[in-house]
Amino acid sequence: MFELDVALRHIVTNRRGTAFTLISVAIAVAIIIMSLGLTESVSSQIIENTVNKNPHILIGPKESESYINMYRSLSDQVGSYPGVLAVSPRLVGQGAARFQDNVQSVEFVGVDPALEDRLMSVQESTISGNFSDLRFNNRGAFLGVELARNLNIREGGDFYLYLKNDSLRLKMIGILQKDTVKDETLVYLSLSTAQELVAEGDVVSEIGVKLADYTRAPAMAKKLNDASWYKATSWQDFSREIARFVGNQGVTNILFYMFILLISAFVIANTTIMVVSKRRREIGILMAMGAKRRSILMIFLLENMLISLPAGILGAVLGYAAAWAITLLPLNVTSAAAGEGIVIAARPEYFVIALAFALSLNFVSGLYPAYSAARLDPVEAIGSE
Repeated sequence: MFELDVALRHIVTNRRGTAFTLISVAIAVAIIIMSLGLTESVSSQIIENTVNKNPHILIGPKESESYINMYRSLSDQVGSYPGVLAVSPRLVGQGAARFQDNVQSVEFVGVDPALEDRLMSVQESTISGNFSDLRFNNRGAFLGVELARNLNIREGGDFYLYLKNDSLRLKMIGILQKDTVKDETLVYLSLSTAQELVAEGDVVSEIGVKLADYTRAPAMAKKLNDASWYKATSWQDFSREIARFVGNQGVTNILFYMFILLISAFVIANTTIMVVSKRRREIGILMAMGAKRRSILMIFLLENMLISLPAGILGAVLGYAAAWAITLLPLNVTSAAAGEGIVIAARPEYFVIALAFALSLNFVSGLYPAYSAARLDPVEAIGSE
């Protein structure tokens, strides 16, 4: 193929321009690879440490009431909806825990341990103890790891839990580590123990709901609100900043990639225009020998496209290497992942995206210079030097 032979010869003879274009595309691809991996990793960690470590929907009492009385029937009703994975009635309150001379503000949560484990996967967060033991131990409690450390209490130690003028003597039978701020305040009790402390009878303050698809939480909350007088709130409502971040991430990424594309395309187009300017006489001779304008257009487009493949591969290698190096840095992506280094997702499809980006970038940036070369007048081009 005539056009391919000429394009290959141009690539070999113009080493400086070829290297400059190759490096420009490779850097752009490497940045795309890193940004794809980093943004997905950050999003995944935020979802894991916030969305999936909290109920997707919270059902609260009726507007005129402080507690939910008919929580068993309401839980059964909610659990029958399609897409609902778990339902857990909970009695939540604010109090204080005291061990010897150490006192800490706490949030106690009274639950059925089996139902709560389905909702929050609590057992996976336990450092010690078996969460299901709460069912058989009315004076047992699980404490967040930071709370236990601040109280200076060890497993098996007795402490007091205060609510207003009432108190209970409890035994710490396990420790939890959720890697969130709740580690500093959380106390899990059996539901009956929390009800005894609150002294309001057989009631709960909320019902937690977990969905198969957390993005469906607003629609499900609306459905629950329409079906009862109870107030259902989705995680998007009580975690607006996180919901906004997750929702806007795709748009932000597209704008970022377009910015990189424009800068890289400008650099490559400028390089190609310089090449065309230097080869005006050669282009004129080719056209005088019978080369059609379409062939001239194809030569410069092929030249750019042939560079894009190795540039894409080089960029992918650089991107993965840089991502691997960043994972070794002792930095945190989020405060919720304290102590864990940055993790950058590296999926095989990113390599395909990188190659597609490189091909598209070189094709788009080469269109105008190639079109300009094809429109040169042969006589003027030959006499340009």
